[in-house]
Amino acid sequence: MPVQNGGKPIVLTASRSEISRYSGDPFAAFMATFPNKWVPKILLNEEWFEAENLKDGQARFVPYGLRKIETILKDQFGEENIATVHPEKLHEFVGPNTKVVGVTSMDPMGLAYVSITYNSMIGIGGASVDEVEFRRVMENPALKKYHPRIIVGGSGAWQVRDAGKVEEYGIDTLVHAESELIVADLFRKALNGEALPREVEGSHVPLEKIPQISRAASYGVVEITRGCGRGCHFCSPTTKSRHSVPIDFIMKEVEINIKGGSNSIFTATEDMFIYKCGPKFVPNREAVVELYKSIADYPGVRYIHLSHASVAPVVHDPKLVEELTPILMPKTKYVKGFRSYTKDFVTVLFGIETGSIRLMEKYMKGKALPYHVKDWHEIVTQGVGIFNDYGWRPMCTIITGWPDENEDDTLQSLELLDKLKGSEMFYVPLLFIPLEDSKLRDEKIMPLDYMSEAQWDIMSTCWKENINVWDPGKQPLFSIAAMFSYFLFYRWKHGPKAFRPLMKIAGFPDSFLGKMDRSCDPKYCQPV
Repeated sequence: MPVQNGGKPIVLTASRSEISRYSGDPFAAFMATFPNKWVPKILLNEEWFEAENLKDGQARFVPYGLRKIETILKDQFGEENIATVHPEKLHEFVGPNTKVVGVTSMDPMGLAYVSITYNSMIGIGGASVDEVEFRRVMENPALKKYHPRIIVGGSGAWQVRDAGKVEEYGIDTLVHAESELIVADLFRKALNGEALPREVEGSHVPLEKIPQISRAASYGVVEITRGCGRGCHFCSPTTKSRHSVPIDFIMKEVEINIKGGSNSIFTATEDMFIYKCGPKFVPNREAVVELYKSIADYPGVRYIHLSHASVAPVVHDPKLVEELTPILMPKTKYVKGFRSYTKDFVTVLFGIETGSIRLMEKYMKGKALPYHVKDWHEIVTQGVGIFNDYGWRPMCTIITGWPDENEDDTLQSLELLDKLKGSEMFYVPLLFIPLEDSKLRDEKIMPLDYMSEAQWDIMSTCWKENINVWDPGKQPLFSIAAMFSYFLFYRWKHGPKAFRPLMKIAGFPDSFLGKMDRSCDPKYCQPV
């Protein structure tokens, strides 16, 4: 189809991997962080990445942050001058009249936690799905033909600079952090042909300045809080003061999402339990329950997805989970028969991060509030137990390779994993990554070659537990895959330290592994 009326002056978009709704399952989006060579193309091309468009050709659903920017630009420049589109429709909206194209991305170069961890461990080389799809946008023929100004924002904008791709991709400006207060002026300069800064840093946005979306967002996202305030050094939102969005504002966005064709609502937050919380992060159960009951009762809401939580508030007030369960369980996407699940459950993501009290004290002492980090093991085990008692299966990140992490720190993490053995949860073990906008941005990533056997053991212990809890019937398949992959590839890629972790995933117990002849350098492979 040719360009419509010479194109829109302003066009907004995102890559296929970040605009997709992954058949309504937000956790499936993690697949886009894996190597592009590894992800089945039938899923990417036919099921997940198929464009969903409105009658006018614009995208039915786009990332929530892009909807916020869309609202601001419509207010400033008129709705008739803006199109927010799927990348496969760029050729219909970018033309001789197009002055500026805005692109949002969370992980454009595959430099986030999951991308780096699993790309390096899988070890087959090549770019992640997210990186490949972002490059497809930047190399779109319509952009090459008409040469509009290109502005890239989103939480991953820094990655483009660090990867040295700004000039190669023809990007005029990178926008970092919260951009609501600066984006109108930036796009005005682009429309007028004025010089643009190479990089712009956003600023704290007062609650009353946060715009409301005017069309549906992917998954039906609504923001319930912004910022966190716990002060974790490895994370950016935790260093920012928090807002709790008024319930009337949230429910208006729920309405917009449902009217726009979404049957789900995804509550975006750094921690669902800080909504209108008190001092020292003491949860406000009444406010949290009222919010989710209002969302669940809204006509047309079939599913409610949860993003992040913290575990300490659950221990402080177990009734939080007790009262939320009858509201959220009937709205869960994760029901018996979906994939290989044997029962209905609610899931939410929270960070264990480490079992080391020393590292907790140094880098994330606010994470345990309203308790002290010295009780972190007890907080985590009790909190997971409470979740499980009410049918919740949390997804939990745990990080190794921290700056100055020593063997005792690593062993404390393994000790915590041992205490959690048999719990109904899904682990996402990660390597430490120095994110650009965190306090630890100047630290270094620890290469896999420098990982100790105990650090490798964190990875294998987590994935072995995932198999046991989520799909033990597939253990024979994992056993065959682990043994073949080690002897045919990973012994050369990662060295002998990869032997024990892969054999653990294969199903061999520690007692047996300690006696096996591993034919490797003993300084790396001592039985434990």
